Parts: sequence; C-alpha cells; structure tokens
Amino acid sequence: MTYQNIYQLFREQTAKYRGKPVFYSRENDAWKSRNWEDFEEQVHDFACALLAKNLTRGASVAILAGNVSEWAIADIATIAAGGVGVGIYPTSSKEQCAFIINHSDAEFLVVDTQKQLEKVIDIDAPMPKLKQIICVEDTEEFSFEAVADEKKLFWKFNSVEVKEIPIIQYQDFLAFGKQNREGFLPKIEKIGFNAKPKDTAIMVYTSGTTGEPKGAMLSHEYILNSCESLRQTIPICDTDVCFSYLPFCHVAERISGLYNRLSSGTSVYFVNDLTKLYAYMLEVKPTVFASLPRFFEKIYAKVVSENGKAVDARKVKDDFGGDIRLATSGGAPLPNEIADFFARNDLPILQAYGLTENICVTFNRADDFKFGTVGKPMPMCEVKIADDGEILIKSSMMFSGYYKEPEKTAEMFDKNGWLKTGDLGSLDADGFLKIVGRKKEIIVLSSGKNVAPTLLENFLKENHLISQAFVCGDSKSYLVALVTLNQTEAEAFARASKIEFENYADLTRDERIFQSVKDTIELANARVSSSEQIKRFIILERDFQSESGEVTPTLKLKRNVVAKNFSKIIEKLYGEM
Repeated sequence: MTYQNIYQLFREQTAKYRGKPVFYSRENDAWKSRNWEDFEEQVHDFACALLAKNLTRGASVAILAGNVSEWAIADIATIAAGGVGVGIYPTSSKEQCAFIINHSDAEFLVVDTQKQLEKVIDIDAPMPKLKQIICVEDTEEFSFEAVADEKKLFWKFNSVEVKEIPIIQYQDFLAFGKQNREGFLPKIEKIGFNAKPKDTAIMVYTSGTTGEPKGAMLSHEYILNSCESLRQTIPICDTDVCFSYLPFCHVAERISGLYNRLSSGTSVYFVNDLTKLYAYMLEVKPTVFASLPRFFEKIYAKVVSENGKAVDARKVKDDFGGDIRLATSGGAPLPNEIADFFARNDLPILQAYGLTENICVTFNRADDFKFGTVGKPMPMCEVKIADDGEILIKSSMMFSGYYKEPEKTAEMFDKNGWLKTGDLGSLDADGFLKIVGRKKEIIVLSSGKNVAPTLLENFLKENHLISQAFVCGDSKSYLVALVTLNQTEAEAFARASKIEFENYADLTRDERIFQSVKDTIELANARVSSSEQIKRFIILERDFQSESGEVTPTLKLKRNVVAKNFSKIIEKLYGEM
C-alpha cells in the first residue's frame, strides 16, 4: 500500500492529472466533461462546508443518489473532513432510507433529484442527528419553496414537531464552503493527510436478505489494499475509458468503480439512463466494461440473432463499441454457453467473487480463467474450505466490523481469525473457486438430503425469459419452484412468436412460454441428482418486488419473505401431487 489514506491518493492524483478529464456526464444529448482540477476544487469546497457546518469527527454523511459526479465528490469530501461516507440505494423506500440515516447517525444527507428529496420529506420518523439536506438538482421547474417552506424541513412525530432541518442547493453548499476556505482548508488538509490506515473511511450497508441491513465499516486500508489487489489482477490505466452505472451503494462499484478508477487515473462516463447504455457504448467506445450477466446475455442474443454463432470476433467487439479489451461480470453466474461464446471471440468475460466484508477474494484472469468458477484467490487474500464446505478467507482487505453490532461482528470469524463468508464452495486442483450456494439457505428434505437452492435457481436463470427463480422444499419430500418472467424478454419473445397478449399476466399463461420454462427445468434437473430435482413449478403473475420486501435493492431474494408472501401457492404445489 503506497498511500496511508484516501486523501493522500486523491491529492496525488489531482496533481498528476490536473487539467485532464476525470468525469463525463450526459447533458442535453452531449457529454460534458469535468477535469481533475475542478474535481479537487469541489471536494475541498464541499469538505470546508461540512466543517463550517460542524460535522462531528467520525460522523456519517449519507448519499441518496444515482451515479453522478456529485456522488464521488461528496464521498471523498466527507472522508477529507474526517467523516464517513454512507450510500443509500436510490430505489430504497422511505422506511429503508430512514433506517440507514438513523442507524449510521448521519448528520448530512445528499440527494440528487426532486423525487428523492420528496421521498425524504415524506418520512414520518424523527431523524435526530440530521443537520442539513443538500440537493443537487436545480431546474426551473423545481424550487425548494415548492416542497419545503423557507427551505426548511419540519419532521413531526405523533403530531409533535421535533426537528427543523434546513435544505440547501448543492451549488449554494459549495459556495458556502468556498467562502470558508481560508479558515477551514488548512484543517481539511491536516485531517485528510493524518488519517490512519485503519480509520473508517466509508460504510457500506449489506443487502439484508435475512433481516435489517448491517453497516460494514471499511477502512482506508481496506480500500487502498483492494485497489492494489485489483491492479495486480486486472490492471486498468489512465488511457482506459469506463462507464459507471452500477450503484455506488454496492461495495463492488464503490471500490472498483470509484476508488480503483481514482487510483488508476481512468476517465469515467456516468450513465443516468440504462435504456441508452448500448447506444452510449457505440458512441463512447469503452475499453473496460463491468456488468451483470443479463447484459452479456442480451449482447449474445443480439449477435447470434444477426450473425449466428459462427461470427467474426471483430463483430463481437464492435457491439461493445470496438475498443473493448477487458470485460468483467459479477453478481450472479454467467451461463457457460455465453462465457464460452465470448471467450472464443477473443473477449473472455472474467467472473469474480467477493463480499461486502472483503470485496477482493477471487478473480478469473485474462490469461488464466476457467468457466463455471469465480477464479483464483487475489493478491493479499487466502482462501480455504472448512470441513462443512463453507468458504473461509483471511486478508489485509477485511472490514473493521459492523457499526454498533460487536456481537454480529464476532460471529463472522472462526476461532483462528478466518472470515466466515456464509457461502459454500470448493477449490479444484488448479486453485479455482466454485460457488455452490449460501450456507443458511440449504434446504433439508424429509429424506435428510441437503440441497443448495441457489445452484438450481442459477441454472433456471440461464433462460433469458426467466427473471427470478425461488426453489423451496424444506422438510418436504421434493422441491418446487416459483418462477417469474423477465418482462422485456418475454414480450420480445411473444412478438417474435406472434403471441397475442395485453399484459404481463397474459405472458405467464402462454403455452409456449410455459414450455420454454419447463424445458429449462428439465435441463436443470438433468444436471443434478434425482433427489435434487424440481418436481413442480408455477410461473407467477408478477415479478418479486423490493416494495413488498421480497428482494433487496440488488435483487437478491429475501427467502423468508417470498415463502411467506406466496405460501398459499407453495402449499397448492405440494397439494397437487
């Protein structure tokens, strides 16, 4: 680790790349750049404003926004001022926002749009630590007076006014910081340069699949060592061009998408409209691209439909803009057929594995990869498999603990200090790691057979028509599955097949779509033992929803909620045998 803290890295990079573009944002159908010098200036103005408004040392600043340059500015400014940056998913409900704001003891909140501000205003719970809300959006249609009288927000609890919180526009907040530079910039530099490697820099909230999310405290050391591990594994440089559209709230994008690119001097294009991502790729021509399996599946389907599977490698790369040299995938397994297709066309999609508590665990390399695995251990990380199959890790990139939850922190480690990932897996003879499923999600059939449902669910999701799959059968004699459709893909399939439909529910009842799902289940069943096979299934008339608590913001299943919400349907599946 060359640097002791994030601020040292930030200052060195802004000095090195002064005048060169660092961020690009889409404005009025054109890309507008922001250079490193402006980046540094706004970080310092924001940080000075935080101190001038009495940010408590070690307190958090919450960021409720999509991927915009102000996200990165606020996060680094918070660290420079001695605070802790905390992200909130833009898709979070007002209750979820209130939980993170209060649990993290946030003193400031940054929102990017009027919609997010109105969501916060609608929160009916007290937020006693919050001092000010900073809103990025400033348009002719939006005035603060329209949503909060005199730019102040009043919270009421049981009809009793308990808090008055001023709202300020982002540019006004920066201007206030600039006015206070003389008195506070020396303090910022002292705090920033003197931060210790093990000081908490940011906090990332886990997805909370089995309960309330936990705030994982990540230190300067965690971030900087992770960047170094990434540099040694899949190096990117200052001539690379990248997109940023996966949420910064997620640890993977926060580390690899923000701080690793800061460390490498890479230019970043912020995408605020995912429907235009493909068009932007052809226009911007990224050299490095990270995404989820679904996107690669769509590119695969497009190329094959236009050219067949025997396609020239140049054509495949052209669909990514033409200059792509490195592509990575995470969040879910990439189907082997698709992985093989891209690899044969000189663009291996490199899959990786990590978790909030230690993001850099394993990674496939461009010159050393194996389909169906998540790669070999990364530099500075050891991996071993416990007797019960759980993946254990040790590294210099581990989290510092869960905020306010020492007991849950202690539960994460075994007696020898190995981090218990909660995932089941195996290491093959060449050192590649294969993920089997979550330890807590193991289904025990009435026969005593243990089944990992995620393995089956991932097999099913290889069908592009399927959005989600939920396999259950604890204490039962066989497994059943709830399946939901990917509406966009199902509608495209229906139009191509001349299937008449009016809505999503119509698609779930179509015989040809049903047969496609059935065929996929039969293929999945052929890949497992007879006791692990799915005997019955149903296509649900709606997808699982975050609003109903069935999935997390990153679309991970909350199994207990799904089981409860669809209990009658599950009972019917068992009752019909």
